Amino acid sequence: MSTPYWLSPKIKQAFIRLIAHHTGLIIRERDQAALQEKIFARMKEIKLTFPEDYYLLLNCPTWEAEQEWKNLVVLLTNLESYFFRDKEQCSLLRTKILPELIQRHQGDKTLRICSAGCSTGEEPYSLAILLNELIPDIKTWNLRIFGIDINQDALEKAKQGNYRAWSLRSIEPQIKQNYFQFIDNHYQIEPKIKPLVKWQQLNLVKDPLPQPNLDLQDFDLIICRNVFIYFESSAIAQVLDKFYHALQPLGYLITGHSELYGQVLKQFQTNVFPESLVYQRQTESLVYTPVGDVPSPLTLDTEDDYTLAFHPETLEDDLKKNTIKMQHVALNLLKQLPPDTHLQKLGNLTASELIEQVESSLNIIEQDSL
Repeated sequence: MSTPYWLSPKIKQAFIRLIAHHTGLIIRERDQAALQEKIFARMKEIKLTFPEDYYLLLNCPTWEAEQEWKNLVVLLTNLESYFFRDKEQCSLLRTKILPELIQRHQGDKTLRICSAGCSTGEEPYSLAILLNELIPDIKTWNLRIFGIDINQDALEKAKQGNYRAWSLRSIEPQIKQNYFQFIDNHYQIEPKIKPLVKWQQLNLVKDPLPQPNLDLQDFDLIICRNVFIYFESSAIAQVLDKFYHALQPLGYLITGHSELYGQVLKQFQTNVFPESLVYQRQTESLVYTPVGDVPSPLTLDTEDDYTLAFHPETLEDDLKKNTIKMQHVALNLLKQLPPDTHLQKLGNLTASELIEQVESSLNIIEQDSL
């Protein structure tokens, strides 16, 4: 039997596998010492002596086990978040994605958005603020923004809408002034914003999605950023399938940069904007054309399309301006990949080598255009 102060390699690996199976979370080697401390902290709290007993508790299909998983997950998950995180993706949402969705739903005035892995609520509240800025007649709309997370403690903090200055470190002064009240050295989200967001505890790996009984379905947009970096590849694939079925036809999925590297994305069309990759659920029976001046993305459906983007010399001279735009998009795409990624379709060069080539080619084209 193990001592109460040390996990044998065998039981440690058993915990790591169990956690991955139940939550999708990867416990990396550098985090294993911290995992041991968290396990013993929970054992002490519930007065268990041996790790094997704690493992058996977690591995049982009982109500007690589910309650203990909730307590352990609080220790395992990262709560780091802040308002308007990732300025490029926020700009994309503000200028392209959300305006298109608003135009699409001018008739029914219904918009449904999900922030998956919402932590303490900064992301869904940021979305609510963006929509309030973009929709003049917002009171006439039926808006549903859902913040879902596995960590119940994080959701309780999100419901309070009470944040320290560090969470607002990337926010514009005017937004801070319009949407927050400074009370007792904290920033309280404005009462008009809080009702726009609904909160729900959900295990992305174990729980079903869509869930009609919780109204978690038919989303126009799902945002799941800085979540998959903690997940096993198989868990990511499983959650992506759930997201696909929870989206409306032509609904969008936005993840963190390069988080889906290596995943099979045949269900989605990949749209490449200069700011980010965006994935879209397609339908064979419905084609939507954006209304007005909403810019369209560069859509890359095949490897030949990627080859074209990276080799502008194959284009005609009269398309030089479009070539420059495509080169910038291709450059942004490459920078989202791990630098040592080998791309067989492009001469088996690494992403960093291709970045150097594209930048060199772009400089030549831009100089010729002067």
